[in-house]
Amino acid sequence: MRRNNQSLLFFLCSSLCCILLLSCKGKTGGSIGVKKDFDTGLTSSYRNMEPKKVFLVMNQEVLNHVDIPIGEKFLLINEDVRGLTEKDGKVSVGCSLKLTDQNGRILLDEQDLFAGNDIFKPEDAAVLRCTVTTGQPMQWEEKYNVAVKFWDKYGDGYIDNRVVIRAIDIP
Repeated sequence: MRRNNQSLLFFLCSSLCCILLLSCKGKTGGSIGVKKDFDTGLTSSYRNMEPKKVFLVMNQEVLNHVDIPIGEKFLLINEDVRGLTEKDGKVSVGCSLKLTDQNGRILLDEQDLFAGNDIFKPEDAAVLRCTVTTGQPMQWEEKYNVAVKFWDKYGDGYIDNRVVIRAIDIP
């Protein structure tokens, strides 16, 4: 009797594993997590698309602060991105950019900056970057929320980047 129970238990466990594998279409390695740049507070949450490193760059220097002079540009970079879905040797990526003030007022809301130019060789999409330009109607000494989202147009992965910058006068 005990042997029959063990056989039944083994059969049920095996069946459950098969059902779980089929329900996720054989994918077992999806990644979910968060990366943080502690110098700038840049936080990147991701699912099925994982950056190795996230950081901000201005004037070709990696930033360790969030003070951005009005009129300057900075880059939000996700480096060594893994997990994009390939079709015919290519990947397709979208990029949205949203800027809001501390009261939630939307200053800029671009739904897909890569639209029309969103198909890449996998090696060209290993580093995803978004250029953010500061300017009017931003005000000196005010803080602004920057949200940049990259997503896999062939799959279900994304990287959601968020940072608060402080607009300053040109030093």
